[in-house]
Amino acid sequence: MCTMYQPELKNCPICADKLIKKYNTAKKTVNTLKGKMECGERVFKCRNGNCKGSLMSFHSAEFKALTLEDMTFGIDVVALEGELRFEEHKTIDEIVNILKVQGVNTNGATVSKHLDKYLALVSGYQEQKLKDIQQAIVKQGGYVLQIDGTVSTKTKTLYIFRDNISGTTLYAALANHDDTNSVKPLFQDIKNKFGVPLAIMSDMQNAFIESAADVFTGVPHQFCQYHFLKNVGNAILKEKHQQLGTLIRDKEVKNKIERVQNQVETKKK
Repeated sequence: MCTMYQPELKNCPICADKLIKKYNTAKKTVNTLKGKMECGERVFKCRNGNCKGSLMSFHSAEFKALTLEDMTFGIDVVALEGELRFEEHKTIDEIVNILKVQGVNTNGATVSKHLDKYLALVSGYQEQKLKDIQQAIVKQGGYVLQIDGTVSTKTKTLYIFRDNISGTTLYAALANHDDTNSVKPLFQDIKNKFGVPLAIMSDMQNAFIESAADVFTGVPHQFCQYHFLKNVGNAILKEKHQQLGTLIRDKEVKNKIERVQNQVETKKK
């Protein structure tokens, strides 16, 4: 089943009119640490033809957080590969085997490409394109800041800041802590480089809420409904969910489902 993601914003951040469908993206399969996902995105625009938002494209923050552009592997996979290589000093072959144990089938060449992506993110590759990005933001009439800080390794968190309209990665950084003191300087860097956004989209981490309120005072801050519902679910059903996960793993349900899927695909051929 294909999951079609929609923008968390329902109203235009410029004129407050309703957002309407602009187009659907092609469906793609993304390999994550939680399994394969078939997904796509429904992109919106402002319905007010006299508003700049009618020329913009508003995206789903959740969909953009799954993977980088032109990739079929999740950001969680890239983050794990980076940690294994540069924090634990694993070889490429060891990384391939570790991923295989976690249900992600890949090869050395793909892992090497992912490590290049990882290094580009954490080494400030976007700094080289700073002027181009700034000019593009001015040309399109502003930007909507999307913050992804959900990809945590054992020792650090990879924070990715995007323009939700264009999908451009504005900034990425590794942080040892997820508190306001660690996150707020990242927000300030964004402000210094790109100015004040039209709106902000993030999950409900206290560090995001406090940093956004301090650095971007008065800017509308939209929380991702998926993460909101996930947090509510964790508060109510976390223990039962963990018990279910243990039962599924012990009974090898995932392997049985994959065998059935393979049988179905074989019959189709």
